[in-house]
Amino acid sequence: MTTEKLAQYIPQDIGLPIAQAPFNFNGAKLSVFVLECDVASSQRQLDKYINSVDGSKNYRAISVPGSELSYIFLVMADMQFTASNQQGQTFGKIKYPECSFWIPAVDINSLQVAMFLPLLLLDNATAIASGREVYGFEKQQAQFDFYDAAAASTAQLNVKKPNFQVNPYSFTTLSPDTIGQYNPLLKVAPLATSADKTEQHFDELAAEAESLLQAVSTHLFPEEFAVHDSDHRVSLTDFVKSGIPLPGVFLKQFPSVSDTDQSCFQQLAKANFRLTAIHGGAPYWSLFPLGLTKHRITVFPIASHPLVEQFGLKAKQQDDGSFTMQAKGLWLDVDFSLELGN
Repeated sequence: MTTEKLAQYIPQDIGLPIAQAPFNFNGAKLSVFVLECDVASSQRQLDKYINSVDGSKNYRAISVPGSELSYIFLVMADMQFTASNQQGQTFGKIKYPECSFWIPAVDINSLQVAMFLPLLLLDNATAIASGREVYGFEKQQAQFDFYDAAAASTAQLNVKKPNFQVNPYSFTTLSPDTIGQYNPLLKVAPLATSADKTEQHFDELAAEAESLLQAVSTHLFPEEFAVHDSDHRVSLTDFVKSGIPLPGVFLKQFPSVSDTDQSCFQQLAKANFRLTAIHGGAPYWSLFPLGLTKHRITVFPIASHPLVEQFGLKAKQQDDGSFTMQAKGLWLDVDFSLELGN
């Protein structure tokens, strides 16, 4: 479609069915965790939602060279943006937490990197509608529980010491009698440490943009990635280049009113995540004892949200049916925008 053929959007007079793009996020606090998964599962996601829609696209997953091990990123964000209507009239600030999953990918035709977001969970209806209608994000309703170091409830995410639970509106079992409700799906908590150990966290030290990238390259991703089913290699700097933008690829579609098994609109969309400022950030790290700090990720068995199976997570099943894994990560305090796309 070209812009000359597009009809003028007819906005609602009351409320905010969607907000105006682009979306600028200032002072966004992000906890980013690196989850291990199998590369075949990541490739299945890309083939189903991206490559099958446009035959000219051939996005491939990344992996550790010589293995079937890949990565998916879990991002827990504390964000806000300015809400405006389609005419640009400012309404005010919208604050919301958002938990999302990011699959890194490479277009084998152009060797351009991109990110695909298969699932986003958040607690704000306007942000859900905006993300789904404008970009095609798979955004779903959720509630969040945040905890402090003593496991007491708090009002918001502490990105330097993350401890939280994600509760999407979901179904524990799939049956005509199952009632939908907010069920615990995902919990992230620091691993327990011995009481006699005194830890000094690296995240309490100042970090400029250059040293942050160096720290992430050295401690989280020291080696290049393999591009699935090819001889190509990519590095962290291919994803995080000077003067980013980082492209995102999405499937934008709407079901037909006459047959909801069919799409009345279905196209790939591409838009840039543009980083405009880094206020701070570092890997989760302790100096005493020296080493990366890992977090315990627990995935609960929710039939409508089979995260482990869908993403091929390298997790161990427990006696209660939940799955657990350990993950390293980093925190960020940044300004960024999600731009208009094509």
